[in-house]
Amino acid sequence: MPTLETTRSDAPTEVRQPRRTADRDRRRAAFTGPRLAPGRYLAVEDGDEVIMFAVGEKAMHLGRSVSSDVMLEHLSVSRRHAVVVRRGEDTVILDDRSLNGVQVNGERVRDAVLRHGDAIRLGEVALRYVQVD
Repeated sequence: MPTLETTRSDAPTEVRQPRRTADRDRRRAAFTGPRLAPGRYLAVEDGDEVIMFAVGEKAMHLGRSVSSDVMLEHLSVSRRHAVVVRRGEDTVILDDRSLNGVQVNGERVRDAVLRHGDAIRLGEVALRYVQVD
């Protein structure tokens, strides 16, 4: 009688995290290697990489929509999830009426001034604010 035996493989299984950013945004990213130019950035973990997006003078829209400046491909992210804007010397993140909200350092916010190292969550997607002087 035939038996069902599982074959054992000694090779480890590679576990890869799914990509969170669209390919078009990965090409536009401001990552310049181990040293970044002075400025303000949003860092997104994307699989095994960290992608850096420069925060400019114009508003930066984050969401799942193809019209977003940074398109995050995760179902927990709303099409229009958040906006990052400059207000004088401050960088501010605003919730754009998202379903799952915006969290900064574990606290849900409607808007918040960002400081270097702040942890941001849009739905289940984690980002970090980085300021290089």
